[in-house]
Amino acid sequence: MVLRLSALVSDHMVLQRDKPWVISGKAEPNAEISVQFGDQGTITPTIRNTTADEYGNWQVDLGEFAASDSPHSLIVSENVGSHAEQVSISDIVIGDVWLLSGQSNMELWLSRTAHNYPDVMQVSDPLLRQVAMPQEPHFDKPISALEVSKTEWKSFTPLTAPDFSAVGYFFGAKLRFRYQIPIGLIAAAVGGTPISAWLPRAELDDLRIDCTESDKFASAATVANLTETEQAANNRYYSELDAADHGLSENWADPQFDDSTWETTELTDYVTGSGSHWYRKSLPVPPELSGRPAQIFLGTAIDMDTVFINGENIGTTYYRYPPRNYSFTMPVNNITVAIRLLTFSGGGEFTPGKNRFIATDKGTLSLDEPWKTRTGALVSDAPPQTRLVNFPSGLYNGMIAPLAETQLKGVAWYQGESDTNSPDNYGAKLTALIQSWRNLFGDSELPFAVQQVAHWSHTGSAGSSESDADHQQNWEKLRNQQKLALQLKNVGLSAGYDVGEWNDLHPQGKQIVGERLARLAYRLAYGELLPPNMFEQYTLA
Repeated sequence: MVLRLSALVSDHMVLQRDKPWVISGKAEPNAEISVQFGDQGTITPTIRNTTADEYGNWQVDLGEFAASDSPHSLIVSENVGSHAEQVSISDIVIGDVWLLSGQSNMELWLSRTAHNYPDVMQVSDPLLRQVAMPQEPHFDKPISALEVSKTEWKSFTPLTAPDFSAVGYFFGAKLRFRYQIPIGLIAAAVGGTPISAWLPRAELDDLRIDCTESDKFASAATVANLTETEQAANNRYYSELDAADHGLSENWADPQFDDSTWETTELTDYVTGSGSHWYRKSLPVPPELSGRPAQIFLGTAIDMDTVFINGENIGTTYYRYPPRNYSFTMPVNNITVAIRLLTFSGGGEFTPGKNRFIATDKGTLSLDEPWKTRTGALVSDAPPQTRLVNFPSGLYNGMIAPLAETQLKGVAWYQGESDTNSPDNYGAKLTALIQSWRNLFGDSELPFAVQQVAHWSHTGSAGSSESDADHQQNWEKLRNQQKLALQLKNVGLSAGYDVGEWNDLHPQGKQIVGERLARLAYRLAYGELLPPNMFEQYTLA
């Protein structure tokens, strides 16, 4: 099969209204190309014909289209000699398309906030749709839309809801309610990434940002070799840690294990040393809770945990930020909770200030202090792992540049936490990002709704070298730097300081963030000076 379209041109896509749709693709060299677009069977379709060049590249301008929630189809046909091929795309709707980018608080899925918004997880809206850009950095050059790995548009349903951006859902739902047109969300955010990863090389050079490390990874062979080497080192580390862990060899998760000689502790006490640290707690189970579907809530932790209920492994979380929530069936009579906490960089803890309990539909069990604890093994720190997504220009080349032909209504940007260690020139970087992205999309006034970083006072752990005063000062500097982008036309800053949680880098209250960004979009993209009712209620059920 030779005929190819952009990965973003797929079933269920949302097309930006009132802007020209230039569609390109790859075919056999010199092939005759026919592109047909229109309502599925009720109106005369738009048809364009062209010829692929000697390399098989082709492009047509289909013109502009008004908003429509009717399902449209796209049929692209290729003919060259005796060879004929056709690609059909169905259920295309026309509305407004927004690019959602930044780091983890924009990426954060609704599944991570499901307990805050249980009703949302049951909503269906076929005209609120999202496509997620593959998180693949490139360092040799910006890639085209034809080089993007397979992805697909998805409508919002209870089945797809867990994978939607939480901020994106509330942002899009607000716009859907207000303007009654299809809304498309392009999710292009990656957790833990600095703004330099999202800037094109020319801007990085102008800002004198060192790209030496990025240049090392321009070779696919170098990347493959690094990945293989680090994965092998990581596998060896885990194997050696497991072999040294008395908790595994002596089965400390067994509810019959005698922990009477173990020390008592608070789960939030900081533990020193890299390795394995075990915790146990045994409780009677009230008769009304026995055999009920249950969930355990343990908050967040540094770094990796595995939780056992009466000796059965019910879940593992591999890094520090997600909440530890695991499902299981409540035992009869007695329950023993065992936790294996792995720390990789000299120590760790369960985050202070989080509620810890077991919940069923008939009641809860408290997991308050004390716990029993013992160290299973102390080993060296984990080998370093290179995060390619963090290096300058990689995500711009791999996730933003391919969108060059995608028409947008605007951009919502939520990023900055990863730049708080060096906030002084963040404003210049953000300004450069906005201007360079506007150049890429060919719109010098493309609306940019920027989200202010939230308050967060927890400095990481008792082992952090940064004082809380320095931490707060750096975060406030970055917030002030974000304001410098307001010198550009059609840029707005959505307040976010007050929605933070002191002990969580990823505050759960994403509804207010998404709705504030939507109200900012009312002004930037839709020309409303003030929303008539900023607290309007909406539902898409």
